[in-house]
Amino acid sequence: MTLLGKAVRRGPAEWLMAAEALVLLVVFRVCLAAVPVRRIIGAITHGKARAQPGDVEVAAGAATAARRVQWAVNAAARHSVVEFVCFPQALAGYTMLRWRGVKSTVVYGVARSPEGELLAHTWLTVGERIVVGGEAAGEFTAVERWS
Repeated sequence: MTLLGKAVRRGPAEWLMAAEALVLLVVFRVCLAAVPVRRIIGAITHGKARAQPGDVEVAAGAATAARRVQWAVNAAARHSVVEFVCFPQALAGYTMLRWRGVKSTVVYGVARSPEGELLAHTWLTVGERIVVGGEAAGEFTAVERWS
């Protein structure tokens, strides 16, 4: 299906959410280039940065909000002329879910490449469900969680 066909199928609320995601992706991409990560995390989590697996209770309606945010972040990142890696995507999704009253967790993981290089990946979860960044999450060991 073409982008125009998809646009007709989606309503204005979804496209406004995709625009919101795009703005947040740009903001977080700039922030990650200029501001220490700890400061960004402290600002968006309001100082409650550390989390443990299973700390976040999933509220009713969270799955619907998570699916909508997942679509919006993925659509904005996929159709943008600028590449957005996993970290700004996870931060944008986290912020959008927080604004909608849905608790989520940003997970930062590391792995080694076959050549021995250190690799990093960030993904976003609501409960046990991965919302953003799930395509590679299984290959990484979680070392930090922020809720």
